[in-house]
Amino acid sequence: MATTNGAHDVKFYFDPVCPWAWRTSLWIREAAKVRPIHIEWRLFALDTANRAAGNPPREVHQQSLIPFRVMVLARRQHGPEVLDRLYLGFGRARHERKETINEVQVMERVLEEAGLSKDLIAAALADPTTEQEWQREHAEVAARGAFGVPTLLIDGAAPLYGPVIGNVPEDDAAGELWDHVLWLSRQPQFYELKRPR
Repeated sequence: MATTNGAHDVKFYFDPVCPWAWRTSLWIREAAKVRPIHIEWRLFALDTANRAAGNPPREVHQQSLIPFRVMVLARRQHGPEVLDRLYLGFGRARHERKETINEVQVMERVLEEAGLSKDLIAAALADPTTEQEWQREHAEVAARGAFGVPTLLIDGAAPLYGPVIGNVPEDDAAGELWDHVLWLSRQPQFYELKRPR
């Protein structure tokens, strides 16, 4: 069932520090070039998920907490599409340049690359509702069973974790992977398929 202008609606939940979500995000952008897919980027905190599971906090997961607040404020001011540019920016900083994404200089560079004001950082931190908003967004999908990233909600169906991929397929290969993921998402009896990495 396609919903937005004939395209499939995909809510893609991500944490910018996760390498698996990063690869999957690059794939779905490629798939959207060859298949009718409308992507809405959504926030999911690995720090919160790990604490909820009783695991000790990890410093790497805490790197996302300030960027989440910046992304929330940017989305309020510029619309949901701005998260695509910001996720690309934070993802490249983290996974390509190996930078610490909650450092002010890194966040400023990401905002500048996205065409946004550096003032968003101070404004986001001064507004406690930016933290409340991403926490609420995380809690809503966690209440539906989401436990990590990447998590996809396709056309409003139940959350799917994955696909977790190594190399990022492009062009027709990206579209073919989407076709299979879409088919699996429609099978209510399908739960998991996994192999050693």
